[in-house]
Amino acid sequence: MEKTININTILERVERVEKELEELKIELLKLQVEQLPAEEVDEETLKDLEKRFKEYKEGKAKVISADKARKRLLALLEDV
Repeated sequence: MEKTININTILERVERVEKELEELKIELLKLQVEQLPAEEVDEETLKDLEKRFKEYKEGKAKVISADKARKRLLALLEDV
């Protein structure tokens, strides 16, 4: 039997993965900010974090590929 591939199902899965990656990105940004001493968290960093969080909540957040997210996560881990 030949298996039918539903493109819409695949696209929905991709969208869910992208959304989850964006959620993880926000969590990482929060953790990064929380780890900084209070005097090192400047207004620009806080405004950027708030802007990204607002975009995410409104569904306007930019998404990145899984490969790019993996590379960024590895880079963050290398910095620790």
